[in-house]
Order: sequence, then C-alpha cells, then structure tokens
Amino acid sequence: MKLAAAATVVTVLLGGCATAPAPAVQEVYGPWVIEQARSAPIIDKRRARLVLGRDGRLTGHTTCNAMNASFTLQGTKLAIGPVATTRMACGELYREQEDRILTALELAASARVRDDGLLEIRDAEGRGLLRATRAAD
Repeated sequence: MKLAAAATVVTVLLGGCATAPAPAVQEVYGPWVIEQARSAPIIDKRRARLVLGRDGRLTGHTTCNAMNASFTLQGTKLAIGPVATTRMACGELYREQEDRILTALELAASARVRDDGLLEIRDAEGRGLLRATRAAD
C-alpha cells in the first residue's frame, strides 16, 4: 500500500514538471495576398499575390506583372534572390505599387507569421517591409 501511494506521489510530482506544448508555429510557406508594401496599402489586392513554395521558389503577381525568384528560409531568416518580372505596361499607381513590392522583397531579411495569421517580412534592422494575409488555396 505504501509503495502504491509513493508511486502516485512521484507520478503527480513528475507530471507537474511537464511543460506545456509549445504553440504551433504557423508556416510561412504557401499562398499570400499582399496587403501592404513599404508602409503603403495595396491598391488592388485581387492580383497582388505571393507564393512561397517549399521548393524554394517565390512566385506571384505585383498587380501589374507576374514575378518569380528563388529564396531560402532558415528559421525566420529569409534571403530572396533576384526577382524576375514580366514587362506589361501599367498605370502609374500600379507601377509605384510594383516598385514598393519589389523593393520590399529585395530588402527582405526575415519572415514570420504572427499569432493573428499575418505574414510579416522585415529588413535586417527589423523594419516592416511587406504584410500579407493567407490566401485560399
């Protein structure tokens, strides 16, 4: 009887030492709708897209042109290679928006998904460059 009581006490004490599971980290990979680039909102969100593939390929659209690049992601550290785009003619506001998106990607140093599901891409100094929401698959 004493042995059973001691085993119960040890089990309870050890159970109290167990740590709670870490919150699930939301994945950066997948399709995103670009909401903001370089602190300015996106004009037309229907086409402003970003897809970060598990294969290291970035694809998407600036609203004006399609884009693609290679990237590496190690933890939250993000490095994006040169971004190639198509060369469609667009209005001035769309060209300015495209420039903000491409500059944000060029300066990207980290990426993370916040607890509220918002993707944040930041520069090496931690300044926000681009924000996006998860797109439907």
